Amino acid sequence: MNDSSVLSKHFQQRHTREAIAAGLFYPASARELSEKIDVLLKEADIPAGRCSAIVCPHGSLDYSGALAAKAWKAASGREIDITVILSPSHRSFEPGIFLPEAQAFSVPNGQFKVDRPLLKALLHCTTNLRQSDIPHFEEHSIEMQLIYAARYFPRTLILPIVISGADDQALDSLFSNLRFVLGERITSTLFVLTTNLAVDEDADKCLATSAAFVESVEKREIDRILSYCDGAPSFCGGRIIAAYLRSSLSYGLKPVILGLGSSVAFAEKGEPIVGYAAMGFTGE
Repeated sequence: MNDSSVLSKHFQQRHTREAIAAGLFYPASARELSEKIDVLLKEADIPAGRCSAIVCPHGSLDYSGALAAKAWKAASGREIDITVILSPSHRSFEPGIFLPEAQAFSVPNGQFKVDRPLLKALLHCTTNLRQSDIPHFEEHSIEMQLIYAARYFPRTLILPIVISGADDQALDSLFSNLRFVLGERITSTLFVLTTNLAVDEDADKCLATSAAFVESVEKREIDRILSYCDGAPSFCGGRIIAAYLRSSLSYGLKPVILGLGSSVAFAEKGEPIVGYAAMGFTGE
């Protein structure tokens, strides 16, 4: 290998966000991961759909993979060129909305290029956004979506966005600017809003509260959605969903509940139960 090849490989490695949850949240083997996802998608009891946006959990594949499969299957009938993934931050960062410096994101079953022109256009729209790899390097939620994107949309460009404590005004500005920079490309764009739901020591209460939240999304009851979002770590992406519903991106789309569940079957004694759901937004 000549010097230029070595430098090229080094540059590529430095500018790729590598998987951090492989072997922890899902199998590290590409073959085993693909086989497991194929089983989950086969077992998902919904037809392939054409959703413009999905709400998808980001628990481990064992905990919430069946529901994530339903969400992704509900969008699988579309031709997707761009996938915009909006994730809450699970680390303590200063408030902000963070775009990656990395040029690609890698998971065992695929690699995705960041849509750099789209990213730069979005950055030029506002001073509310920051470009930093640190929140992305430490966040698993986007990665948990890419393992499904690799199955249905392996050539999609991605725009991964990590949101850390941003207020409603900043979120509204984000969605407005996304609509502007995407322009006509909106018809081939999939929005992925990732969130887990209630966290509670009581399994029945966890599921009931999660169900009430999902119902409020279905009915577009934005104030009610926001009322669930103050008790961390519950409903970590709830404010992102509320902002999407306020935005013009959701106009004319019907929220549909695809599935609801929790981690009760896997939780050890004394471990809090986490609620999960899959939803789609469809114009059909």
